[in-house]
Amino acid sequence: MEELHRVGSRTVVWLNEAQHYLGDPHAGERIAAAVHTLLVQPERGPVLVLGTLWPDYATQYTTLPSPEAPDPHSRVRELLAGRIVHVPAAFDPAALAKATALAEAGDRLLADALTRARSDGRLTQDLAGAPELLHRYDTASPAARALLDAAMDARRLGVGPHLPQAFLTDAAPDYLTDTDYDQLTDDWAERAYAELAKPVHGKHAPLRRATPRPQRRPPGPTPADSPTPQTTGPVFRLADYLEQHGRTTRPHLCPPASFWHAAHTHLTHPDDLHNLAQAAKARHRLQWAHHLHHRAADHGSTDALVALGLRGEEAGDGAGAEALAREAADHDDANALDYYLARLREQAGAEAGTEALAREAADHGHAEPLLYVDSLPRRLQYSDVDHIRNDITTRWPYGLDPDGTPTPPWQDGAAGG
Repeated sequence: MEELHRVGSRTVVWLNEAQHYLGDPHAGERIAAAVHTLLVQPERGPVLVLGTLWPDYATQYTTLPSPEAPDPHSRVRELLAGRIVHVPAAFDPAALAKATALAEAGDRLLADALTRARSDGRLTQDLAGAPELLHRYDTASPAARALLDAAMDARRLGVGPHLPQAFLTDAAPDYLTDTDYDQLTDDWAERAYAELAKPVHGKHAPLRRATPRPQRRPPGPTPADSPTPQTTGPVFRLADYLEQHGRTTRPHLCPPASFWHAAHTHLTHPDDLHNLAQAAKARHRLQWAHHLHHRAADHGSTDALVALGLRGEEAGDGAGAEALAREAADHDDANALDYYLARLREQAGAEAGTEALAREAADHGHAEPLLYVDSLPRRLQYSDVDHIRNDITTRWPYGLDPDGTPTPPWQDGAAGG
């Protein structure tokens, strides 16, 4: 208001985040009137006034009030009428290609944003929200910061993007200091989630409520032994920028006991549980790894079955290991037999069962184990090596080399899938 009179010809007036000007309860209408006057006085032109508004604000300012209601934005509505340029919510492929070229030429800010926003093209929102998201993380209340740390650790250790609220709430306490924990009130979780749900620039929120899309399956019955994991209660999603921040700043930190306990208690997806079991093992949380592997296996993780089998084999329970591998195969995971077969080949005197396991894995759709058998004809002294090679020829989808050996799938020119 104080400086608009100085604006002369060939001037651009840039109103960044124009809602801070036009939406001001005391000066907004006067600013709109002054800008309108600037634009309609011929002696002061040409002048360009350019501002940015999020769609919610534009709708608020341009909607006519009901007859009995006050009209707080009449001058703003007059100023904006017919002059709004709608900016697409996402970069199109051509714009993404230009952004990629700039990133490859050295624009580190764009390169960083593309790591998160390339798939949906929402670079503008990411660039607008990232600094404020980091500020919100750094200045969050202790309880809110604990929820964010738990969410960051869950994502970097392999949990899917939809994080159950019950899991986050139970995981958070051990991230707090004793002083902060003692000061928690009964409604600490409710207040912390409300704090983290407030959006920043770009409509991002540090931790927002999410609605998973329903799974679409072809018609027909679902196998009784392959139940679809169901998460009860609300789920939340961590902002992509904070997820990446957690991966870069917390790679060597081990989550506290409340995190592992909450995962074992509340998570149900077999892949989430198996990934966390592997992470716990890598961090020498062996008891948690054991329990998480069992819970993952109970929820249908064939990888967890194999891991438990290998642990049993290391303890001398070879029969139990094979039983677990076969259980995994019964869940249509021939990789379990592949891996168990490879383990058998490492053991002296275990070759006798190799061919049978190879054929069993091939019957489940994996012809690769037959290659193991074909590589050992002298050691195994099979009488039907030619029959085994014929099996490979029949089942191996990549064709044969000129010398009659199976073409590796990674070799250029391999035929088939």
